[in-house]
Order: sequence, then C-alpha cells, then structure tokens
Amino acid sequence: VGGFKGAVFFPALHGYRTDGPEFAATLAVLERHGGIAVVHCGLLRIALRDHFELPANYDLSLADPLRLTAVASAHRNTRFVLPHFGGGFLRETLLLGAQCSNVYVDTSSSNSWMNAQPQRMSLVDVFDRALAVFGPERVLFGTDSSVFPRGWRRDILLEQREALGAVGLSAADRERIFGGNAAELLGLSG
Repeated sequence: VGGFKGAVFFPALHGYRTDGPEFAATLAVLERHGGIAVVHCGLLRIALRDHFELPANYDLSLADPLRLTAVASAHRNTRFVLPHFGGGFLRETLLLGAQCSNVYVDTSSSNSWMNAQPQRMSLVDVFDRALAVFGPERVLFGTDSSVFPRGWRRDILLEQREALGAVGLSAADRERIFGGNAAELLGLSG
C-alpha cells in the first residue's frame, strides 16, 4: 500500500496489552500488508514530554516483551522489531527472540537502561548476548537520532561500532547490522 512499511507501538504509554484485542486488530492489518510492528518495550523516556513537564504515566507492566510471545508465534508473516534491545528487559527480549524467529532487536538509544540492570554490563556484553540469540541477521542498528533537539548521534554510531569490533564480528556481519538488515526488512535491497 504505497510507502506503508509498518507501525510503531507504545503499549506502556498508551495503556494496552500487546496480547490483547486492541493490538490484535491493528496486527491483522499489518499482517495482511506484510508490515513491520515496531513495539517499544521496557523503559520509556520521551524528552519532549520531560521538557514540557508533562506527566510520565507509563505502565511498565505493559512493556514486557514476553507478552509478544504468543502474538509473534501466531503472526509468523509479521516481523516484530524491539527497539533499544528491549529497553531494560534484555533477558525477556532474548527469550522472545529465541522462541520467535520473526522478532528482531534494534540497538538504538544511549542504552542507559543498562544502569537499571541487577548485574553490571557493558554494551559489548549486550551485543554478545543479543548476537548469540538473534544472530547478525536479526539485529538492526539504530541511533534513536530523531528526537528533538538532539539530531544525529554520531557518538552512538562510534560506540556501537567499537562494541561490535570487540565482539569480533566479521566485516560482512557488521555491514548487515549497520544497514543491510534494515534494507532487507524494509524491502529496499535489490
């Protein structure tokens, strides 16, 4: 349908369950058109809301990636992307990715959610664990650069390049993560 590629969902912000009827109706449309469901799970911080001192009424109980397990299993033709490595729900994101091959993870943001983990971890640790489950085929680079006023985050690009280098990933697999996977997912590759 024209340039339609998918939709972005914020269950914790908008107050619905991804395994509930509200999400099911939209998901049916995505599946019918081969769309992608980008589902924000985990911690949520919206800089513009903070800037204007709007209340942050987020229900983190609705942000658990495991709620997507039955949904992703039932909708095998829909690809699901979880930004920010699951935003603090890394273990749950890894479990979901191990169970459902149509689930992808993206690397966007400063990944400050790592500070809320019970065990100290580095970005190298996060990439290592994500790659062990998702493989280089289901990891998508992202910088989360479009949030006003910050713009392009070159520092995040460099940090992620360094982390992937430390993991020992081949040049071909790094290329997949830094653009090839997204191009394939969006139908932009030849």
